[in-house]
Amino acid sequence: MSNRQTKAIVLAAGKGTRMKSDRAKVMHEVFSIPMLQHVLDAIGPLDIQETVVVTGHQADVVEAAFADSGLVFARQEEQLGTAHAVLAAEPCCGDFDGTILILCGDTPLVRTETLRDMLRIHASSGVKMTVMTTRMPEPANYGRIVTDSEGNILRIVEEKDATAVEKEINEINAGIYCVDSRFLFGGLREVDTDNRQGEFYLTDLVGIARNKGFGVGRFLCDDPMEVFGVNSKEELARADAEFRARRDR
Repeated sequence: MSNRQTKAIVLAAGKGTRMKSDRAKVMHEVFSIPMLQHVLDAIGPLDIQETVVVTGHQADVVEAAFADSGLVFARQEEQLGTAHAVLAAEPCCGDFDGTILILCGDTPLVRTETLRDMLRIHASSGVKMTVMTTRMPEPANYGRIVTDSEGNILRIVEEKDATAVEKEINEINAGIYCVDSRFLFGGLREVDTDNRQGEFYLTDLVGIARNKGFGVGRFLCDDPMEVFGVNSKEELARADAEFRARRDR
């Protein structure tokens, strides 16, 4: 297994329009704790050299709330997409040469053990990028994992850009990645906005890696609730109920 160092980038810049709230999305509470704190708690026990949190909407509030957490903050001044958000963290990563674990701040149910397993498999595989996936019986609103006949990832297609056939795929992108730092920031500069949303998609990095002849790994998370993304008050309540059920098991 590789002994390369690892940094984490947590994306926490979103407004969360569907929350119908003025608060930054990651500050909404699950089990009486901000969603972002749950994600940071999952990262905490890992061998991570530094965690960079990308802020945007209500950045001052988010940064003040976590001022004593030993985090590094990067600002995404305009929300132009997930690839643009990760690129905002580049100045904080300097000349870092290692693995970067990328997560979203709105997945409060992710477990440390799952992230540790993913990092281990990524390190031993030798690929430039590993994507966490999961299977959902109703995959609406998630990016679909398009593979070849041998199960290799070809690309990730977002819901709004997917064809009718692609929408039938039930393996979805969990929004968690392990990426070689040298490939990451160079590859991000090749991402364009040729999609229905007109945004810079981080998921386009898969196709860029493939075009360069690099392998892209996939790590299947058995429990889809671990990567459940919270985007509304209803989903917030569902995440809270799941967290309470975990504590009672």
